[in-house]
Amino acid sequence: MRSFKLWLEESGSLKTLAELKSLLPEIIKVSQGVYDSWVQDSDGMDAELGCGGICQDIAGEICGLLSDRGFECSTVSQEIGEQHVYTVVKLEEGVYEVDIPPYVYESGGGYNWRKIPNVSFNQDHVIINRLDGDPESFENYAGEY
Repeated sequence: MRSFKLWLEESGSLKTLAELKSLLPEIIKVSQGVYDSWVQDSDGMDAELGCGGICQDIAGEICGLLSDRGFECSTVSQEIGEQHVYTVVKLEEGVYEVDIPPYVYESGGGYNWRKIPNVSFNQDHVIINRLDGDPESFENYAGEY
């Protein structure tokens, strides 16, 4: 059985930015599901996450969705500046970041975050930002969390 990466290399076809943008409603839906299932007690503690946030779970769901739709993607843990995890995706037009910034749904910093109540994600919350115009530089940005 061929790997997905080998298939992409052999087929020479990459997904496009337009195809990515067409998935915005699904990206919002999976991200909202992560947010909605996040439960903190009055001290800001979650049974699974402790006092940590959900950015890694949102990034994982976004990347899982994109992967299921044939996109090459990875989650990336940013450790310079604010600790954060986001998704990068390889497209015909280059390498793109796909993210919902943490301050949309949580407050805090480092490894201590509190859920902002009653957040409903929409398309304005999803950041799609080109990191590099060369799709072949994907490996420079990818790094599984």
